[in-house]
Amino acid sequence: MDVNSITSQASGAFAQQGQTKKSQLGQQEFLHLLVAQMRNQDPINPMDGAEFASQLAQFNSVEQLISVNNGLKTLQGSQDMMSASLTNSMAASLTGKQVKALSNEVHLGAEGNSDIQFELNNSADSVEIIIRDASGSEIRRETMNGLSSGDHDWTWDGLNNAGDRMGEGDYTIEVKAANGDNPVGSLVFIEGIADRVRYTSEGVFLSVNDVEIPIGDVEEVGTGIF
Repeated sequence: MDVNSITSQASGAFAQQGQTKKSQLGQQEFLHLLVAQMRNQDPINPMDGAEFASQLAQFNSVEQLISVNNGLKTLQGSQDMMSASLTNSMAASLTGKQVKALSNEVHLGAEGNSDIQFELNNSADSVEIIIRDASGSEIRRETMNGLSSGDHDWTWDGLNNAGDRMGEGDYTIEVKAANGDNPVGSLVFIEGIADRVRYTSEGVFLSVNDVEIPIGDVEEVGTGIF
């Protein structure tokens, strides 16, 4: 076993820190390899002092790498905990406030209407608002003409294309806009009072008009930008 074999094994192990612990080369493993090298060296041509000193220096580098790696993991863990704590506190402070958030979903109650808000990047000759049910089937299409860039809203009366009342539930909104042959970009929003917060392993969600939205999709709170 030569000097370079231990160095290459140590370097290779630390390059694979994402694998299981069995594939990692730690301090004890490095020492075992060094002792094994000394026991199995050629008596006629033993490792000289310079080689041994090089091995000890490599061991010191291994210790430093382990220390740095552990320190980075601890720092990352602290940052993650702080970020989660701030997000949770911020979400709780939003309950009871008027918020505006990105969302292409709308909840239709057993009675009444649903307000749909959207933003156009540029003016559009024609705008189509398409509503789909949970299965993805189109149930309503509304056409609007000659809209300027900026914010717009449309109230869905809860009826489908045939004029029948749709059942209570969640529906998906799509806005297609064009200026001549050129498509116009658009965003769909939901606006209302945040009345509930839900904490999950996938993130923090606010309930607005019976629609759950990720807290990261909130654009405005009250009259100020979030």
